[in-house]
Amino acid sequence: MASILDAATTNWEYKTTIMNNAAVSHSQLIRYLAIAVERGLMEYSEVRDLYKTTEAGILFLDKYAHLLRLLPKIPVSPNLIPYEEEKGEVREGAEERGGDSVVSEQIRK
Repeated sequence: MASILDAATTNWEYKTTIMNNAAVSHSQLIRYLAIAVERGLMEYSEVRDLYKTTEAGILFLDKYAHLLRLLPKIPVSPNLIPYEEEKGEVREGAEERGGDSVVSEQIRK
């Protein structure tokens, strides 16, 4: 939600622009935009089919940023080995992620 709100804080934006800037899928965008408009965090212009973050949305972003500053940073443990690597399988790009690609698999063990 924060990424979507942040993508339209300065200008009116099209859905495609918000989707690309927020790095979300189309289905995620549609769901979160509906919630944001319903809750007054974004406004929608039916005439131009554009979205813009409202003052309430900007306040949400400020509180979200404050919350992130309060939470401790959790470092990625170098001891976590992706599940695929343990089985001898390395997916393309796994080595670029620094070994944190399948943390849930490590937790299940």
